[in-house]
Amino acid sequence: MNSSDSSCPVCFREDAKLTVVESVVPYGSSMEDRSHSDIAKLVDCPTCGTFVVTRQDYFNLKNSGCRNKWNVFHLSALLREQNTRPLPMFWLQYGMEPYGPLERTDLAPINLNELLGRWPRTVPERIDRTLCNLARLSRRAGDDIGVDYKKDTSLAFAETSGELDFMFQALVGYGFLKNGMVTGAGRSAALTPEGWARFEKLTRGVSAPENLVFVAMWFGGEHDDKEKMNAAFNQAMKPAIEKAGYRAVRVDLVEHKDWIMDQVLGDIRLAPFVVADFTGNRNGVYFEAGFARGLGIPVIHTCRADHFDKAHFDTKQLNHVFWNTPEELHEKLYHRIVGSIGPGPYERTG
Repeated sequence: MNSSDSSCPVCFREDAKLTVVESVVPYGSSMEDRSHSDIAKLVDCPTCGTFVVTRQDYFNLKNSGCRNKWNVFHLSALLREQNTRPLPMFWLQYGMEPYGPLERTDLAPINLNELLGRWPRTVPERIDRTLCNLARLSRRAGDDIGVDYKKDTSLAFAETSGELDFMFQALVGYGFLKNGMVTGAGRSAALTPEGWARFEKLTRGVSAPENLVFVAMWFGGEHDDKEKMNAAFNQAMKPAIEKAGYRAVRVDLVEHKDWIMDQVLGDIRLAPFVVADFTGNRNGVYFEAGFARGLGIPVIHTCRADHFDKAHFDTKQLNHVFWNTPEELHEKLYHRIVGSIGPGPYERTG
């Protein structure tokens, strides 16, 4: 692999295009101790898609000692997926803090290890997410999608061309793809009606404006805890969700005449995604998050940092947004929503 200063810092492709993104330092502030805010590179790579890294992280990613700690193919596929959706470009961060502001404001900052935590854990999930990538690349129903065996392994969460071909054949076998032309460089295929139906099921409800984001959380026990959790919802979760272009519902704040669990399960079924906060480690939150995941509805896990040590073992392996203050939760949750779900159908606030 060639690692020249003009190549992609993840896959080392020499035909990647790199452009400069300047930093923005507020008047009167100093660049002192901001090693990751002096300048950045916007990387446009045929394999990894488009993302931004600071100059320091550009070299961190290329460092052979660092690269032994993570899988290049996993990172490349997760970056590419962000581009196919499409979502705001990632500002991939792999260095030591602090990071200063950049001129680009249309970025979703994400830590490398956090991004790698989104890797599909099973082959069936990789097949589903491959289908989603191909569907988003299809401009019209019935169009063939061309895939290059050398460039596009990342589209199929594959490490080799043979693995890419396996993903294709699996989708054909399920009836989700119809085989097209096969050449020495790759192949083409088109989604079948069954494939489009599967894609719709996997991505259901995210753009439906009438559907509210369901927030599962502890409402607080003692007076002090109740105040803190109300602040977490009113000052962080609800405004972060609205800033991203969605509306939020917390079942205890809604007037209804139904049995409470009918209301809860109905709201979750219609939600584009669920925010589950595990502060307090309430059984109801575990149940509601599991119910959503079983339906294929995305779940964003959050937890106040001082409560995570008591979290259940089965959920500790999942990626969480940790927070200490409502202000921190607001910022992190907003970026997690726009970076993993995408902007919502409402006019964004804030």
